[in-house]
Amino acid sequence: MLAEEKAADDENLASLSIACCIHSLNGGGAERVMAGLTSRLAEGGHRVSLITFDDGASDRHVIAPSVQHVPLALSADARGLLAKFRQVRARHRAIADAVGRLRPDVVLSFCDRTNLDVLMASEPSGPPVVVCERSDPARQSLGPFWNATRRHQYRQAAAVVALTETSARYLRPFSKAVAVIPSAVDAPPVTSDREQACARKQIAGVGRLEPEKGFDRLLVAFAQATSEDPSWRLVIYGEGTQRDALLAQAKSLGIHDRLELPGWVRPLAEPLSQATLFCLPSRYEGFPSALLEAMSLGVPSLSVDCESGPRVIIDHGRDGWLVKSSVEGLRGGIETLITDVHRREALGRAGTRIVDQFGWDTMVDCYEQLLRAVVREHAVPR
Repeated sequence: MLAEEKAADDENLASLSIACCIHSLNGGGAERVMAGLTSRLAEGGHRVSLITFDDGASDRHVIAPSVQHVPLALSADARGLLAKFRQVRARHRAIADAVGRLRPDVVLSFCDRTNLDVLMASEPSGPPVVVCERSDPARQSLGPFWNATRRHQYRQAAAVVALTETSARYLRPFSKAVAVIPSAVDAPPVTSDREQACARKQIAGVGRLEPEKGFDRLLVAFAQATSEDPSWRLVIYGEGTQRDALLAQAKSLGIHDRLELPGWVRPLAEPLSQATLFCLPSRYEGFPSALLEAMSLGVPSLSVDCESGPRVIIDHGRDGWLVKSSVEGLRGGIETLITDVHRREALGRAGTRIVDQFGWDTMVDCYEQLLRAVVREHAVPR
């Protein structure tokens, strides 16, 4: 009888109703992964909805038509403590109302502050909530109040997903169930034409133009490493609050005519494939999608040696190049790879195998197993 009940239970869980939450689909690696994950879960037979906090007008990532998009169009411009408190309360009511209407079996949330809003909006009698950290929580401070709130609220989550074992170790003291599920990379639609890319003498970076992404120190390293060969150019794809500061810095370094900031470009594969070298200068990372994408294209890739993320992705000297997280480290790495063409191109060829290591099928299967386990546990009477 127990075996029959378990078989019926497994059949009922074959298709789940999943409500996913993220701040927006407006650029970024976490947004790319959420768009891909929701689409694949829906294509796999699950009923999937995607709640975003914005109005959806600035979406840069496409989701499958079978995914129900629920944009909440929440404002984020409150000034003053009381106004911000009211705004947070209104956000929580909107999230709770949306989840109530959707009646999912489980809620899946991406990114730290979004995770907190979803957990704070949830009722104990509601569906279980799985939250996913998309950066390194040990390095990404939310401020004293929200850091303390995260430690408290994550205890209420049915499970917490970390991108690496390093991040998982940080999260385990305040979560009863932590799973490690790395990001995935698509098989590239193109591959880098290395003869043309080498002749182009272009270094590429990708990411939000924010302090944690470290593009300010990439500018310094690039200026120093290419001072004797000004035919090299630097292009950084992305947008953010540091655009004007980076342009001013480039001018002060004398490289303003060798720097391009095209903003967000989608799809990115074609322009990124044209780079001679990809560089990730972040001060900290989660599991950088841009690095995965560059490697998959066959673009030789250089990254700072973040304990979380790049160190898991790159096998130094075999399929990529890790350097000390500093201007000096970046400069030395750039100098090495622009002068040692044989080594650089060997790294690029080996890097294409990253698709086999971090494929989408594996990642989606891990999420399906976790969500089913959470729903099954939540259904057990206590």
